Amino acid sequence: MKRIQIDIPDRNFVELEKLMAEYGIGTKKELFNISLNLLKWAIKEKSEHKRIIASVDEKKDTYKEVILPIAI
Repeated sequence: MKRIQIDIPDRNFVELEKLMAEYGIGTKKELFNISLNLLKWAIKEKSEHKRIIASVDEKKDTYKEVILPIAI
């Protein structure tokens, strides 16, 4: 098992804590694993399946593509 340590601005740390509390995420490890799985899924969808990642507004029949800060 490996250990990582990161430095983030205080405001981002507060946001993480709020998200964790709001959605019942018990540990930073769990938060990291959820985030990693979402990123892996998004990368696979874009690179292997040539799909876009989007937020869909079903009522208006529109969508907004998620722009990732990495080249895929």
